[in-house]
Amino acid sequence: MEKMEKLWEYMLEDMKADRIDQEIRRSSLRQKLEYNRDFIMERQKTYQEMEEHVAVSIDRKDAIRDALARALDQLQALQRRADELSQDDLEGCRALREEVEKCRKNIISYETEMRRIEKEGTDFDIKSRTIRQETAAAKQEFDRLKITYNQETKDKKVALAEQRAKADALLVGVDRDLLEVYNGVKRQITPPMARLIGGQCSGCNTSQPSAALRRIEAGNELVECETCGRILIK
Repeated sequence: MEKMEKLWEYMLEDMKADRIDQEIRRSSLRQKLEYNRDFIMERQKTYQEMEEHVAVSIDRKDAIRDALARALDQLQALQRRADELSQDDLEGCRALREEVEKCRKNIISYETEMRRIEKEGTDFDIKSRTIRQETAAAKQEFDRLKITYNQETKDKKVALAEQRAKADALLVGVDRDLLEVYNGVKRQITPPMARLIGGQCSGCNTSQPSAALRRIEAGNELVECETCGRILIK
């Protein structure tokens, strides 16, 4: 039973430290800092994705430029063939016209795509400038808020460190295996321990079965509430 009482004493101080930590984490300044941090990261990610897209567009633009040059050369060659083709060769004229029309459609398609890429590049330049400006402004705001936040929480962080040290000092008499169970329960529910009062768990006010009550009374083993999972202590 003594080891459970030591764990209980540790929990009381541990919970005090957690409350101070929560006060620091719930600070409105901290929330603003986290918002600015997330905004900066999102803007940086968007900018990187845009740069990658631009790199692909540049490669595509070079490929289209080469294809367009080849199509223009092909059109000139077709025009030379047309000059040499006999007007009596109706089948040849028809086939040549089809090749010329196909070549012209390809040229129009390449030029259209080239204009689209160029417009997209202009739009990206405008958007990238906006992103850089927004990111720079958010970074300045983040740095300003961080200075204020550090000043505001300085005393609380000192108090937190002192309270953690006070709680840790009580771990000297706490069984390591018992502490491991304690931490596991704490990850699920807090506080992780509860007194047994009138046969009920004081954490969730649930009556405990007779077998559990006998085990708690004996004090030879760790007993958890069947409803909330807290470690029960007499």
